[in-house]
Amino acid sequence: MTLLTLMFSTGTDEIVEKKAFFGSMIFETVKKDNGALGITTGVENPVPLIVLFLVITAVLAMIKATYRGLKQRREQLLNEAGS
Repeated sequence: MTLLTLMFSTGTDEIVEKKAFFGSMIFETVKKDNGALGITTGVENPVPLIVLFLVITAVLAMIKATYRGLKQRREQLLNEAGS
């Protein structure tokens, strides 16, 4: 999504090099010898992307553990109330 935003935020004849997400993604346009415009997109520094993946994984694991704990506690309370 970020690369698409960078791509559509440039003009038609601009020669630019734009970076996003802490320098991890790059969008670059270069004028070629025949007058055409060359476009390069990709990942320049994967560290921020890896950190984001790890943080999201940790947060989702904590949410799942909390949900399971609350569900078990609810079942325990319902069993105690029923007996």
